[in-house]
Amino acid sequence: MKITFIFFFLTLLVRVGFIFFQGSGIEQYLIEDELMYWENSLSFLKTGELNKDILHERMPSTFLYYKILLWLTSENLKFLLCIQAVIDTISCFMIYKIASLIVPRYKFFLYGFAALSPLMIILSSQVLSETIFLFFFIFFIYFSIKVITQNNNLLFFIILSGLFLGVSTSFRSITFPLIFLSLIPFTIIFINKRILKFNLFILLSVFLLSALLPISLRLINNIKNHNSYSLTSQTGTHLAYWVAPVILSESQGLNRSDALKIITDKKNKYLFTDDPYKNDVILRSIGITVLSEVSLSKVIYAWGKGILINLSAPSILLDKKLRNLAHPSFYEVSNPIKWMKILVSEKKYYNYLLIISLASITSVFSILSFIIGPVLLYKENKHVSYLCLLYVLYFMIITGPILSPKYIFPILPCVFLYQAFTLVKIKNIFSQYYLKLKNN
Repeated sequence: MKITFIFFFLTLLVRVGFIFFQGSGIEQYLIEDELMYWENSLSFLKTGELNKDILHERMPSTFLYYKILLWLTSENLKFLLCIQAVIDTISCFMIYKIASLIVPRYKFFLYGFAALSPLMIILSSQVLSETIFLFFFIFFIYFSIKVITQNNNLLFFIILSGLFLGVSTSFRSITFPLIFLSLIPFTIIFINKRILKFNLFILLSVFLLSALLPISLRLINNIKNHNSYSLTSQTGTHLAYWVAPVILSESQGLNRSDALKIITDKKNKYLFTDDPYKNDVILRSIGITVLSEVSLSKVIYAWGKGILINLSAPSILLDKKLRNLAHPSFYEVSNPIKWMKILVSEKKYYNYLLIISLASITSVFSILSFIIGPVLLYKENKHVSYLCLLYVLYFMIITGPILSPKYIFPILPCVFLYQAFTLVKIKNIFSQYYLKLKNN
């Protein structure tokens, strides 16, 4: 217990230290989604209302979360981020608890990976929905593992598993389809546990109802007022303005501006309305049309390349101090090889190049862990390995060709599990090799 407390304290210290390392006046460094969450949460605190367009585009729970933190901290961003650091530290502790259920002998390895994860540290220092989403999603994984590893109190654990998945979905709608997809591994698990058919039906139904409960008001409202089963109006925008342009850039050698012009030309042929959900359907149609005009092999190549880069890219790319260094815009260039050539050829980019080159050393271990880790986890516990595989494939396919290290954040518990198995395997190989040399 004492060791666990020390780990907890050090984990929190690392996160708080990183926040204060950012310097004073960090509000001025808020950009993109961070600025959107900050400004709208402030407005929500002062007026009690959210901008309607934002409310349709994003899940409201994140704004409520930041509204509460703003109230607790008297709108002090550093104190707000310190509270978020505590939440992230608890997430690390829950990853440790997950490891204790699956593979107790590796639990401190997993705690170490979580505590020192650059991605978790960086994201907890930013005004984004990732940290609070991951907090609840990890509890979903924890109780799902309980369902797998325990034979008693299955109803209790399946209810909590569903509730935490539903709560995490109330922060980020990306897990909405996962509510239904999770029924597949749970069905397999319950059949292997020799659960009676009627009890199996009850357990699955309870899970589904528990998961839908936290988002039921939002879902009912969208069905009633917009005739839509979507939780947000963001899918079409993501598909038309991000996924399709990336595929066009990859397949036709276009830069982002030219690819967006193709989307705009197609968009001009449609009549948009005041209903964001109807517009979402139109944008989805445009995105799908553009993708259908590209050969399937090129789409799969772009998707696969995006997944590989996201899994192996160093997390430090998200750090604001690094992003403020001179470097070419990846999305403007669109081609990784061309982007690297520009980075190497321009002297003004050398500081950025040096840092990412050093950070990229970790990419080798990341790739190895996704090859070795799943195999070793399967040998340890095949049911948990199925669950991890479902999460990894789901989130990687959903994000697809859009490049950013942050897109792997929902699968971090699985990543740390794979890394722990891989690290121990490498350690054992070197130990055996050393003993052979010593004996010879």
